[in-house]
Amino acid sequence: MNKLDILLKYKKRIYLVCIVIGLSIVLLFGGFSNQLNRDFEKLFYKVLPNKELDKSIILITIDSNDIETLGGWPLKRSYYALLINKLSQLKTKVIGLEIMLSDRTPLQSVYNDLLNDELKKANNVVLSSVVIKLKNETLHDSIIFSQPKYFVPSLKSGHLDYFVSDGIYIPTKIAFGDSYEKSFSSVISEFMNKKADDLVEVNFYNSWKNFTRYSLLDFFSMIDNNNNELKNFRNKAILIGVTDPSIAKHIQTNFDDNLPGIALHAFAVDNILTERSINYKAKPIVNTIVLLFLIILTQLNIDEKVFKIYLMTTVLYLIVSVVLLYFFYIQFNYSAFIIPLLFLFSFDSVMYMLKNKIYLRESLSQSEILKLSLKRKEEQLKKLQKELDLAENSQPSELIAKVNYLKNAVAKLQKEQLNNEPAEAINEVEIKNFHGLVYKSKLMDDVVSLIEKVAQSDATVLIEGESGSGKELAARAIHKLSKRSKNNFIAVNCAALTESLLESELFGHVKGSFTNAVADKKGKFELADNGTIFLDEIGETSENFQAKLLRVIQFGEIAKVGSTSNLKVDVRIIAATNKNLEQLVKEKKFREDLFYRLNVIKISMPSLRDRKEDIEVLANYFVGLEDAGLKLSKGVVDVLKLYEWKGNVRELESVLKRAVILAKAENRKIIKLHDLPQQIAKTDNIELEMLILESLREKQFSHSSINETAKELNNLSRTVVAENLRGMFFKVFYESNFNFETAVRKLADSNDEKVLERVSSKAEIYLKNVSKDLVKYPNRPFEEIKPKIISKYKNLPSKFHYYFDEFIKYLLENSPGKF
Repeated sequence: MNKLDILLKYKKRIYLVCIVIGLSIVLLFGGFSNQLNRDFEKLFYKVLPNKELDKSIILITIDSNDIETLGGWPLKRSYYALLINKLSQLKTKVIGLEIMLSDRTPLQSVYNDLLNDELKKANNVVLSSVVIKLKNETLHDSIIFSQPKYFVPSLKSGHLDYFVSDGIYIPTKIAFGDSYEKSFSSVISEFMNKKADDLVEVNFYNSWKNFTRYSLLDFFSMIDNNNNELKNFRNKAILIGVTDPSIAKHIQTNFDDNLPGIALHAFAVDNILTERSINYKAKPIVNTIVLLFLIILTQLNIDEKVFKIYLMTTVLYLIVSVVLLYFFYIQFNYSAFIIPLLFLFSFDSVMYMLKNKIYLRESLSQSEILKLSLKRKEEQLKKLQKELDLAENSQPSELIAKVNYLKNAVAKLQKEQLNNEPAEAINEVEIKNFHGLVYKSKLMDDVVSLIEKVAQSDATVLIEGESGSGKELAARAIHKLSKRSKNNFIAVNCAALTESLLESELFGHVKGSFTNAVADKKGKFELADNGTIFLDEIGETSENFQAKLLRVIQFGEIAKVGSTSNLKVDVRIIAATNKNLEQLVKEKKFREDLFYRLNVIKISMPSLRDRKEDIEVLANYFVGLEDAGLKLSKGVVDVLKLYEWKGNVRELESVLKRAVILAKAENRKIIKLHDLPQQIAKTDNIELEMLILESLREKQFSHSSINETAKELNNLSRTVVAENLRGMFFKVFYESNFNFETAVRKLADSNDEKVLERVSSKAEIYLKNVSKDLVKYPNRPFEEIKPKIISKYKNLPSKFHYYFDEFIKYLLENSPGKF
C-alpha cells in the first residue's frame, strides 16, 4: 500500500485531526488568533459602507492645547463648575464626566464647594468611578469614587472598568460589599431612557472622530460668542473627557490607532442607544454551527471538486460573516474557521500532488509497458518468421496465422507508442496570431497581407470561402484595423432569416408596420452607422432583397419597413459567401449589378485542407485555450493532418474541445487517438487494459497469472492488473446484456473449458462481492446506495465506473441476491 492509499484510507480521520490541530493553535496562540480576527473585521469594515454614529451624543474633549492654555494638569475645579453650569443652561439631557476627580492637590480644595454646588444644581451629571481588583481572595472588589461623591453621596456615578478578551467588554454592574456600581455608559443611557444588558461588548463600527465633538476651549469660545450651534446641545448626552495621550489611556480599534477612554465610553453609550453592541451571546452558537459545517463538509465525498468546494465555502463564509456583522452585529471567531481550513487545504494539496506524482509515474510506466510489449512481440515475430522460413516445402497454416497475428499486433503497438508520446513542440517564432487568425502557412500570410492593405479604405469587401474557414474573423480583423474600429461591428447571418425578417432585421421597422410591431425598432444598418456591417451568407438572399441592398450601397439610404421616409447611414459593408457568386450570376440566381458592387475587393479564405501546415498549429492553439497543460500525442497529430476537414477550422475546434473533455475526465495530460471521433482516428487503440488482458489470456488466467502479468509489464502494481481485469469484466458483462456465460466467453476469448472455468470463478467472486453489500439496503434507490458502497469503486479505473454503475442498477432491478 503506497502513501496515497494510506492517506485515502484514513482521509476522513486526518481531516478531523487537521481541524483539531487548527483549533488547538487558535486556543494556544490567543494573541495571534485575536489579531487575525481584528484584521478580518478591519477588512470587512473597509468594504462596507459606514453607519452613522448616534447624533444625540456630543463629546467635549480636553486636549493638550486646552491643558496648556488653562494652566496645566489637573485643571482647576472652577473650569468644571463653569462647564457644568453652562451645559445645564443649555438644557442638556445628561452630562457624563469621564474624569476621575481626586483630592491629591490641596489647591483644588478651594473650588470643591463651587463644583459640588453646580453638580447638585444640575442633577444630571454622572461622575466616574474606578474598580480596584484586590489580590486577597477573601476580599471583594473595591470602588474608588470621584471626590465630589464623597461629599454629596446622592450624585450619580458609573465605573470606567472594562476587560479585553476576544473583544472589549464593559460589565453593566460590578458588586462590591453589599452594594454594586453600574457602568458609566449604562447610567448615561438610563438618562436617555435606554437600559443596557448585563454585559456590553463594544462595537467600534466607525471612527470616534465622527462623533459630534468640540474641544473645551472651543466650547467656551462658543459660549462667549453665543454661537448658534449651542442650540444643538438641548436634550443631548454630553460626555466630557481627556484626549491628551500623555494623560488618557488609549486603545486601538478597526478605525482608530489611538482611541481615548472618552471615545470608548461614547461608543458604549451609542451601542446601547442604537442597540448596535456586539451580540456576544450568539457568538458560541454561530461558531459551533460553523465548526459542525466544517466537520460535515470533510466527511462528504467531494474528491473531484475539493478545491472548488474550498473556494465556494470560503466565499460563502465571508458573505455570511459580513451580513451577520453588518446587520445583526454578530462576530465569528474567524481564526477558528480560517486556520483549520488552511490545514485541510494543505492536506488536500499534498494529496493532489501525490496523485499527480503517481499519475505521472503510471503514465511513464504505461509508456515503458508499451515499449516492452512491442519488443517482446517483435522478438516473437522474428522467431516465428525464422521457423516459417525453415519450413520451405510446407508452411503450416497455424504458424502462418500466428505470424500474421503478431505482425498486426506489432503494427498496433507501434501506432499506440506514437499515441502515448507527446508531439514535438512547434517553433513559437513560426506561429502567428492575427486578430484570432492563427497560422504559419504562406497561403494565410498572403491573406493577412491583403487584409492589412484594404482595411484602411472604406471599400466594400467580398470574402469567399467554405463554411468554417474563418470568414467572420477576417471581417472583424478588417474592422479592427480600420478607422471605424471605435464604432460598432454588426454581424448578420442572412441565411438564418426569412426574407421579411431579414429586411426588418437589417433596415428596422416602425410601430404598426406589421403584426407584433408594437414599437419602432432600429435595424442593423442603423446600429452600424459609422461602423461596419458584416453580411454573412449573402448568396442565400432573395432577388427582391438584393435590389434593396443595392440601393443602400448606391445611395447610403435605408427605408424602414412601414416607413415612407429614408434614413441616411454611413456604413462599410463586408459580405461573405460559401458559394460561387459568379456562377450564381450566370444562373440568374444573383443580381449581376449587386455582385459588382460587392466585389470591389475580394478576399479568398483557403480551406483547411489547402493549408495543412496550419493544422497542428491550430490544434495546439485550441487545446491551449481549454487547458494549457494538455499536449497532443504524435499519433493524434498524424491523423489530424491526414483528415479532410470538410468543416474546416470550425470542425477542428469542435473535435479538439471534445478531445480535451475526454482527456480531462481521465486526468490525462496527453490527448490520445481514442479522444477523437472514430471517423478521424480510424484506429483500434491499445490501452493498458488490453495489454493486461492479452497477457492474462496468454497465461490462460492461471492462479499466478496476475502476479506474472504484473512482473512482465514493467513491475506494474498487482492491484492495477486485478482491478483492470475486474473493470473489463463489468464492461463485457454490460455489452453482453448481462448474460453471464456470454461475458465469460468474450473475456476469456477461448473455448478451453478449464480457462472458461477459471474466468467464471473470478467473475462470480466479483458479482458476489457486490451482491452481498446490496442486500443490506433493500428497496433503496441507486443514488442513495452508491455513497454507501463507494469503497467498491476505490481502485477501479474511472473508465469502468459507468459499467459498474449500470451493473448495480441492473442488480437492483433484478433482486440484489441474484448472484
